[in-house]
Amino acid sequence: MSLRFNATSCSSPSLHLALGGLLLLSLLLTVLVPSTNGQAASIESFVELRCLCVKTVSGIHPSKISTLEMIKAGSHCSKVQVIATLKEGQKVCLNPDAPGVKKMIQKTLEGQESAA
Repeated sequence: MSLRFNATSCSSPSLHLALGGLLLLSLLLTVLVPSTNGQAASIESFVELRCLCVKTVSGIHPSKISTLEMIKAGSHCSKVQVIATLKEGQKVCLNPDAPGVKKMIQKTLEGQESAA
């Protein structure tokens, strides 16, 4: 009984195909993951590459909202996304075209301009 690894006994086309696939996958992941090189990375480099808001709600009373986050349209998603964090901690996607949501966004932006 030999404990030595024999490379020729393990050479099957399916193994080579699987190893090639793993190599390609690892190269793809290396390219997709941002490198920080010891520097702090910005939060935008970690934004998911898809729309976060698939389902939206039109009406949430402003008194129930603790924070409001707006994500601009871009290559990750073709539409503006508005995410409200409720005081209970739950996150809800708001319809950016709803009149009440537009007012909340406008007031939030006006508040940011006056603080700057």
